[in-house]
Amino acid sequence: MLLRIRNLIRKELIQLGRDVVLTAFIITLPVVQLILLARSTSPSITGLDVAVVDRDRSSATRKAVEALHNREALDVRGFYPTVEEAGSLLDRGDAVLVVIFPEGFSQGVSFTPAFSGPTTSPSVQIIADGSNDLMADIALGAAREALTDFARGATGASEDDLASLIDLRTSVRFNATFDVKLFTVPAQVGFIVYQVTLTVAAIGLARERELGTLEQLIVMPLTRLELVIGKALPALIIGLVNFLSMLAVAVWGFGVPMRGSVWVLFGLTVIFVVAEIGYGMFISGVAHTQQQAILLVFVLAMVDMAFSGYLVPVKNLPAGLRVIARAVPLRHYLAIMRSVMLRGAGLGDVWGHAAAMLVVGGLVIGFAVQNLSRRLD
Repeated sequence: MLLRIRNLIRKELIQLGRDVVLTAFIITLPVVQLILLARSTSPSITGLDVAVVDRDRSSATRKAVEALHNREALDVRGFYPTVEEAGSLLDRGDAVLVVIFPEGFSQGVSFTPAFSGPTTSPSVQIIADGSNDLMADIALGAAREALTDFARGATGASEDDLASLIDLRTSVRFNATFDVKLFTVPAQVGFIVYQVTLTVAAIGLARERELGTLEQLIVMPLTRLELVIGKALPALIIGLVNFLSMLAVAVWGFGVPMRGSVWVLFGLTVIFVVAEIGYGMFISGVAHTQQQAILLVFVLAMVDMAFSGYLVPVKNLPAGLRVIARAVPLRHYLAIMRSVMLRGAGLGDVWGHAAAMLVVGGLVIGFAVQNLSRRLD
């Protein structure tokens, strides 16, 4: 019995070794996935963008901004003349905080408490983007610490006096209660649409090849382009139906707000689904069996998760990996989902992500069609 089992094991290993593509993916890509996740996961989130509105234009505000910028968690993006202009960065997801210094701020922090004090504490308004509750909480905490340290250094006050020296007024947009599901559920909707679309597109031709019916399709009066379109359209329909059903569950089942236009989100979803169909068709042309196609989908999904911001913020990735992340449609689609649903963003706010999906999707589809045409001939 042991001899028979050993021979069977040897046969399976030999058969697996003959499939070079499958063996390479099984051995190398899990290691790559671990490296990507380990590199992208750091002990803390750093470099969160901050926009500043300085109405005082004094040396005191410049020092306060420097204190903000010196915090590892924060990165001052720049100065903006109006709250509306700075707030537009929150709407687009280009900043996590807006810090507003009022006129007369310097007068309230230019005294020594041992001798005199101000009649009123200078106020600083902080507006946070709560669509990502974790990043907003970290940014608010770092801003409070930075401004408190600045006030201590500017006034020489003791710890007990700091509360009366500066009045921090915070407000949170898009998710005032820091409800974590408002951040995670839209990402889950996007990832489910991604998985379903990619899987359906990937197994189309692989199933025909495995069942031996691909030759019958080839001899039919269909051009190669017609064959590809006929295989791609079912994946498009299934992906969009899946998106609509998941969106309904997210909004009505989990209470995630839909602050933007459903039609804008639907149109951008069409672009995303088409881009992922391109990846699926390429996998379908490479894989010889449905098992290979599913494995390739799984590996691609794991890699895309590392680059998409689904698990960790893209800003935590090393610089080189952040460049690669720009070519991942899932990264752009998750940003679009959160922006449209939570921030009420319009097409003008997310056009950069939409353009990236169009370019990447066009290149992938062109390459997939060319590869399939060559393999089918």
